[in-house]
Amino acid sequence: MRKVACYAWGKPGDWEAICVDLDIAAQGASFEQARSELADAVETFLGYIADLPEIEQAVMLRRKAPWWLRIRLELLSRVCALRALLKRRTGSNGHNLTVFVVTPSS
Repeated sequence: MRKVACYAWGKPGDWEAICVDLDIAAQGASFEQARSELADAVETFLGYIADLPEIEQAVMLRRKAPWWLRIRLELLSRVCALRALLKRRTGSNGHNLTVFVVTPSS
């Protein structure tokens, strides 16, 4: 079972999520909705390419988000994690970038 790296960011009412391993994005009103929409989009994409010839499947599975976006999101996730850790020590909490993994069923 393949796992794909995903990021989501936003504020209440406006969230975006992207799977950087497959360059697929989704939106939602909450983190949960954006995550669910992205998981559905990944499942749909993988279902579509399952019917393609193997050579085309390999090409489609190698497509990724642009390198600069992957680096930017990774750096931002580390900054947000550090900021959240520091805020936890001072009594406040929250950050608006979340890293998660989608495990497609196919």
